[in-house]
Amino acid sequence: MVKKFFTGQDVEYYASKGVSTIIVGENDVVTSIAKEVAEKKGIKFVTDNDSKITTQNVVQNQNFKNNTDNRIAVKNDKQIIAPKYKGLISEQEVNKWREEFPILKDVIHLGNCSQSAQSKRVRAAINSYLDNWNTIGMDWDSWVEETVKAKEEFAKIINADPDEIALTSSVSDAVNSIANSLDYTGKRNKVVVTDAEFPTVDYIWLANQRHGAKVEFVPVNEEHMIDIEEYEKHIDENTLITSITQVYYLNGFKQDIEKIAEIAHKKGSLILVDAYQCLGTEPVDVKKMNIDILTSGCLKYLFGIPGIAFMYVNKDLVNHLKPSVTGWFGQVNPFLFQTRYLDWSSTASRFDTGTQPVLNAYAAREGFKIINEVGVERIKDKIDMLSVHALQGCLDRGLTCVSPFDVNKKGGTTAVLLTNGMTGHDMEAELRRRNIIGSGRANVIRFAPHFYTKPEEIDVALDVTKDILNGK
Repeated sequence: MVKKFFTGQDVEYYASKGVSTIIVGENDVVTSIAKEVAEKKGIKFVTDNDSKITTQNVVQNQNFKNNTDNRIAVKNDKQIIAPKYKGLISEQEVNKWREEFPILKDVIHLGNCSQSAQSKRVRAAINSYLDNWNTIGMDWDSWVEETVKAKEEFAKIINADPDEIALTSSVSDAVNSIANSLDYTGKRNKVVVTDAEFPTVDYIWLANQRHGAKVEFVPVNEEHMIDIEEYEKHIDENTLITSITQVYYLNGFKQDIEKIAEIAHKKGSLILVDAYQCLGTEPVDVKKMNIDILTSGCLKYLFGIPGIAFMYVNKDLVNHLKPSVTGWFGQVNPFLFQTRYLDWSSTASRFDTGTQPVLNAYAAREGFKIINEVGVERIKDKIDMLSVHALQGCLDRGLTCVSPFDVNKKGGTTAVLLTNGMTGHDMEAELRRRNIIGSGRANVIRFAPHFYTKPEEIDVALDVTKDILNGK
């Protein structure tokens, strides 16, 4: 049975319509704020097995849904700016897709910036590999072919050629392979990074200082964003590569990659984009955006599992990079088993290394297929709507949100500052005990919906967060 949610906003709406009684089922959830509002408004919650209830002025198992089209809200000096919500994914379609993710029956899943919900399709793909292994024993031809198909499916998401896609075990490994392919001995040895990167990326570039790299950081401002003018200041004729994230993992700030690429290329710098925090929720066209290198793992919005990542390298750049991190799958023909010379592939596969993570590729391909089937443009439309809903929800509840209030500058993540001294990890654990999945970082809790998320689930998560912050 589908679980229904009643929030403070629902009660306010029903009160305005003259409702005096709300009937709830045994699986329904009534938040503490909803109970408080109901008490103030003189509204009663009763169970659906109470035979004394009449149908007059009664609401049964319905949830209020806000219209967020072009909503502009000014409150506490915050203004929500949102693109027009087109409603490209219907509620009926969402309900159908939710059946694909079993955890959604009992848990509110808003941790997609860390790990997406498991789909039946991905689980079946993993099992198909295990079954193949169990029955055939060794089937390297089909296993390697599966990694090729996964590259092809990833290429569709970013509008690349399959030959421009490399396979690595993680984004860390992908960035390392690029960093170790560059020559820092000349005048052009500067690496521009930002304070908004996932720390591993910064560590990699800092580690290459011993090879001559000069690392320079672009700062985030007091609103946890980066002014585009900062790139004009830091990228110069000595910049070898500009390494940036598309979406800031901490608060969801989204950068204008096309504009940054223009600034970088004008100075002769390469541009590397870590798209891990947005790919699957935001249209990415590496050709249109003039991206030289892009990498992403799969376990967040792409529905995959850990242990595999994909990297795009522009075909005009590939042969100019000589990776020191290499392996037999990085060669023209891995199965020649020659030992006396390097024969790097002329494609992005030169960045492949050792035995490939085949099981992970099975999962990744099926996850990519879901994204391509639903459509990234449609997913973005839904994510934008949910962002507006979350931002407004924070304002309505007096929660301190550190994410951009201009949705055009925001990815899927909405980050709430923990004002009671809790760590993000502690809040994450407390929410999990209440069947809500968020993702903690530092002193914030991040809520990251996907296209399968319902607005009322965000309301419940915010209500419960407020309760926890207030010691309830």
